[in-house]
This record gives sequence, structure tokens and C-alpha cells, in this order.
Amino acid sequence: MKSVVTTVVTAADAAGRFPSQNDLEAVQGNIQRAAARLEAAEKLAAGLDNVTKEAGDACFNKYPCLKQPGEAGENQTKVDKCYRDLGH
Repeated sequence: MKSVVTTVVTAADAAGRFPSQNDLEAVQGNIQRAAARLEAAEKLAAGLDNVTKEAGDACFNKYPCLKQPGEAGENQTKVDKCYRDLGH
């Protein structure tokens, strides 16, 4: 993922100019919102297990055929791997 600084400098360079005042203000605003973004990421990460479990349960409830032999949910080992993959 590119940073806002990299994006602004690359765009200005591609246009053959230095970053404008508006570009720099956008970078500054992005930096000022960094704490709020980190807080949101921490909250999402703290609830990841619950979200993963709900998503997996919803898939297996919506598609009961996944529990049939040869499918992704035929045994607990495969179900656990599905939840692991959803978490990623």
C-alpha cells in the first residue's frame, strides 16, 4: 500500500511539478487522522475472531451443501481451515 506522501509526490512528479499547497494540505490532513485510523484498525482487529466466526457460520448456513462429503465442511478439520482462511 502506498502512503499518501508517496502518492502525492509521484503524481506531482508525473505532472512535472512540485507538490502544490493543496497537495501538502492533503498530506497534513491524512497525518492528522492517523490516530483515528489506528484506533479503528485496533477495534477491527479485536473483533476479527467474532467477524470470522459469523461469516463462516453464515456461509455454512446459506450453503448446507458445503457439509457434504468431499466439500469444504465435511469434517471439523476442513471447517477449521475455512474459518482460518476467512480470517486471513
